[in-house]
Amino acid sequence: MDVSIIIVNYHTSDQVADCVRSIRELSSGFNYEIIIVDNDSEPDLEARFAADDCRVVMLPENVGFGRANNAGFEVARGRYLFCLNPDTVLLNNAVKILLDFMEATPAAWACGANLYGADMRPTHSFRRMLPGFFWEFDEFCNRRLEHRRFGADTVFNTTGRPLEVGYITGADLMLRRDVIERIGGFDPDFFMYFEETDLCARIQAAGGKIYSVPEARIQHLEGGSFEKVETVSEARIMRSEAGRRVYWRKHFNPLQRAAIGAVRLGTLLTRVILLPPSPKRTAWRLRLKAF
Repeated sequence: MDVSIIIVNYHTSDQVADCVRSIRELSSGFNYEIIIVDNDSEPDLEARFAADDCRVVMLPENVGFGRANNAGFEVARGRYLFCLNPDTVLLNNAVKILLDFMEATPAAWACGANLYGADMRPTHSFRRMLPGFFWEFDEFCNRRLEHRRFGADTVFNTTGRPLEVGYITGADLMLRRDVIERIGGFDPDFFMYFEETDLCARIQAAGGKIYSVPEARIQHLEGGSFEKVETVSEARIMRSEAGRRVYWRKHFNPLQRAAIGAVRLGTLLTRVILLPPSPKRTAWRLRLKAF
């Protein structure tokens, strides 16, 4: 088996159906299986999706994104593990393109596609760097430093060639199975958000590289930042900020965390004080509340 495509479901079965349909219609030239992992949300999922090319894993509780993917890893038979969000639709033979890149690039231990939003505009596909002091200081500077250093290719690959990045978003993350067996899957301490960033950081610490492969194209229907939506989800922001703190705890010592946290607090206060009333300001107020 070449690729195990793992989709985590939580009350998103209609989106899963569209995702699976796009896989079947556009994937060719390799062997694959689809594994749908349900986070205790839809009891009839197995009856709806079970097929020769698709298995369903029913979990007894909602364990979050990373642990649900780990459950998929445990039953996967592929040489490569492809984590794919339920709210995605393939736009071309993306899985094969990523597979071919991994086969031809031994240094690549993980990779992902270019993502497009519901409006087909480029959306968050990766970041060129990993979280840390520079990341937070750059956020304080409205990400001017990152744009000056990397140009237009900070979250989306416009170069037309594979690009080494800090992390690939968990919406479409292809991994080498042998790497996951060696360093472990997603850290169970993360419920949702920053788990893919943590995994990519561990991959790099072990000697691997992470790549964006722009030829592979996938639509991420709910892609984009919190600030681009008209309504702000407090639960989503709180989970994201909780994931950020777990990442800090995992990767930095107390002195480093204090320095990073001080910059983060400065960013939060500045945004809340200076921004006019808007959904964007509400989102920053919630981040400050979570801090």
